Amino acid sequence: MSNGPLPPVLEDYRRQIETLKARARTLADRLTRAQMGARPAPEAWSPVEILDHLRRTVEQYLPAIDAALARAEKTASPPGEPNYGWVWRLFLRTLEPPIRQRFRAPKAFAPAENPDVDATLAGFLAAHDALIERIHRAADYDLERVKVVSPANSLLKPPLGCALLAMAAHGRRHFSQLPPLPGAELPGERG
Repeated sequence: MSNGPLPPVLEDYRRQIETLKARARTLADRLTRAQMGARPAPEAWSPVEILDHLRRTVEQYLPAIDAALARAEKTASPPGEPNYGWVWRLFLRTLEPPIRQRFRAPKAFAPAENPDVDATLAGFLAAHDALIERIHRAADYDLERVKVVSPANSLLKPPLGCALLAMAAHGRRHFSQLPPLPGAELPGERG
């Protein structure tokens, strides 16, 4: 793991994940347990189900990222913004709000039925802390050339940086589905 400061692109990714953590804490602090478990519509997830889905997704990606790093040689990325290619830029765009198209979550990423709010929040925060640790480790690798095998579909192999950025974009996508909280806004989208 790199001991110095993160390269600017990875520092940005880290800030985005920290923002998601702050949003999750704010959500849990401002909503009652009943509100956290209430679905806004029968086909929509409740706030706690969204947190559980995001937790499960990150937890599935962590071993895939670890495996990608274990296979790769340590070679830092070239300076500047990575170029993930048009296919992966399109992929990232589909994850970002506003939502243009809905997708069915893979079964492994689906939330548990009636997840416990406190346990889900703790798991969400722990998974995202572990993701931040992977962001720090990624500083020693080429974000464009190291490929992560998607746990959802082994045919998909996004670049390491794209996989990390996808976790933040995916979180923003789902937080954008939540109704605004009364009395105050959640912390900003990007740190």
